[in-house]
Amino acid sequence: MRQRIRTAALAAAVRPASADGISRNNMEDTMEQRLLPSFHWWRYLRPGPGNGASPSAPMRDRWRLKNGAAVAIRVAQSGDAPLMQDMVRGLSMESRYHRFFYPVRELTPDLLDRFVQADPMGSMTLLAVSGKGKDEVAVGMAQCAADPYPLRGEFAVVVTDAWQRLGIATRLLRNVICIARAAGIERLEGDIMSDNEPMRRLLAGMGFETGIHPDGAYLEKAWKVLDQPTRDCSGLTGLVAGRSHQSQAVLHA
Repeated sequence: MRQRIRTAALAAAVRPASADGISRNNMEDTMEQRLLPSFHWWRYLRPGPGNGASPSAPMRDRWRLKNGAAVAIRVAQSGDAPLMQDMVRGLSMESRYHRFFYPVRELTPDLLDRFVQADPMGSMTLLAVSGKGKDEVAVGMAQCAADPYPLRGEFAVVVTDAWQRLGIATRLLRNVICIARAAGIERLEGDIMSDNEPMRRLLAGMGFETGIHPDGAYLEKAWKVLDQPTRDCSGLTGLVAGRSHQSQAVLHA
């Protein structure tokens, strides 16, 4: 019987696989597919030079939390692998289950390469960070990937335990919605655990619908049709314009 996980971790994540009859080696062999929002789109991510965002990209969504701490959301860059790795290593076991549906200790190098993609019409990762320079730490992370573009995008959000309930997940998800809509994605979808009440409340407050999941009662499917203008979007939607210009340049090269 699946262990019931109760936590305040905010996450929408990949479809879990049953552990019944699956060896630890087999589970780890296919862990890469589970760690991304979908089984389907991960194979289209192409790590490598030139695929990530420019290190000098100025676009950030900055604000102060109710406790006074300054936080910024920005697109993940090729040098952010250590930040992501430290964040995952610092998650509680419960938070890891809510995001990954597997007690992940750390991300593989290949998966880290794939997480630094910055294509709003394909796949991207947004990081919520605190501090500057060498003192910068990742406190939240969101992924979104078209599956397929432009019909559907799948999303995932996670916030570190010490920074939960401060509005970071809401801000991350709002940016995902804004960027996805600007990129022409028609619908966002995500899978959530049915006992993840904080995430269910967050999604309801942001206009998502939830319903029965085909994989069982322990999961719910969440979705939002992106047919209405989104309010309070940040400058991160400029990622879409940059991607469009890059695509045009390639077409005319």
